[in-house]
Amino acid sequence: MLPVISGAAAIVVLILLIVKLKLHPFIALMISSIILGLVNGLGSTKSVSTFTKGFGDQLSVSGVVIGLGAIIGGLLVSSGGGTKIADIIIGKSKKALIPMAIGLVALIIELPNLFEVTFVLMVPIVFSVAKSLGKSPLYVAIPMAAGMMTAHGLLPPGPATIIGGTALGADLGMVTALGLIIAVPVFASGVWLFPKLMQKQYLTYAVNDGSEFDQSATAGEDRSPSLAAALTSVLLAPAMMVIGTLGDAVFPKSSIAWTVTHFMGNAVISLLIAALFSMVFLGLRLGMSGNKVLGLSKTSLKPIVNVLLIIGAGGGLKAMLEGVGLSKIIATTTAEWAIPMVLLAWLIAALFRIALGSGTVAVTAAAGIVAPMLAQSDSVHKAMMVLAICTGSMIFSHVNDGAFWLFQEYFGMTVPQTLKTWSLLVTIQSVVGLLGLLAMEGVISLV
Repeated sequence: MLPVISGAAAIVVLILLIVKLKLHPFIALMISSIILGLVNGLGSTKSVSTFTKGFGDQLSVSGVVIGLGAIIGGLLVSSGGGTKIADIIIGKSKKALIPMAIGLVALIIELPNLFEVTFVLMVPIVFSVAKSLGKSPLYVAIPMAAGMMTAHGLLPPGPATIIGGTALGADLGMVTALGLIIAVPVFASGVWLFPKLMQKQYLTYAVNDGSEFDQSATAGEDRSPSLAAALTSVLLAPAMMVIGTLGDAVFPKSSIAWTVTHFMGNAVISLLIAALFSMVFLGLRLGMSGNKVLGLSKTSLKPIVNVLLIIGAGGGLKAMLEGVGLSKIIATTTAEWAIPMVLLAWLIAALFRIALGSGTVAVTAAAGIVAPMLAQSDSVHKAMMVLAICTGSMIFSHVNDGAFWLFQEYFGMTVPQTLKTWSLLVTIQSVVGLLGLLAMEGVISLV
């Protein structure tokens, strides 16, 4: 019983350290993990080594992938590629379809970017489009947020799917393929269902008009990339991952075709190729010097240091849960429960998300608990569990989440108004994602 009691206590300590004492999640995860090891008799040396090994194991793939994704995102933003995508898609949309077009643009730009980067990039576009339509900024902002959360939570190379996929040993190509299916209802629930239910209410809110955002002067190169180059830089890696998964299923193992597609489908290789493509077609081909491309790459990596520390520390907690035997106890116990595994994984991640605020921490902690339950699972079910954790980590962003305040401050809303818009929006998307996964599980069981 000691591993169970001490494990529960460690989670409580983690929550208190973050919520009450306002410690950085990296420090809080480290403290709670090492205390868990000490209480269970691992000793100081073994506790520290277990944590650091888990830290390194977690970042061995996810750290590289997220870093490469950040470089692609930085070049996309700096070159004007993000604006090019927005101008083309929004400019060719019928007036009634502009909210959906905004959501699609946000989804595409979010794929290689951190949430905050995409948000800051999209906000001026939101205000500009809303002004041209004569609508409240929230008419455009809600679909934007829905598109961002869909990509952020369900599609590689977003941090959530990379962290969960690495921790559970899932095939990221399979995660991408199934994530694309689940993304459709999740996206639709945000850009269509939520506005249909709530628009009459939130369009009456007095929010910022965006007058402080002036797009008349743009910084950067005189030349902008083509739409094809911008889209390819974003979609190349996910496409290669899916090709790798299809190749594994179709071609005989060790054949030339299998070797090529398997190599292409590796997350590190696909992101590396996409990053090199971006450096050439979003940088050098536009007239940037090699030094400028290097400088932009370095700058784009700075914001992810915080994320990587949290991800690594989450891997340390996962290793400690396994080291004290708690993960095995949980796996054995939950195997006897009459509850779908998808629902269980979603609930665990949702509880962490609501308690801690950070979706990243929620995914890392939930993955550590869920991983031992999947030892005998096939690639499809592992991918579904990754998506279950990721959709659970999207739920009810509130006052302990930085994204909540980002939305609230940029649009000048009150806390209750933000709860009724942003928080409710991501909650609906999370629940729709769960329902989609349960339906998918039912279909797979019949096949």
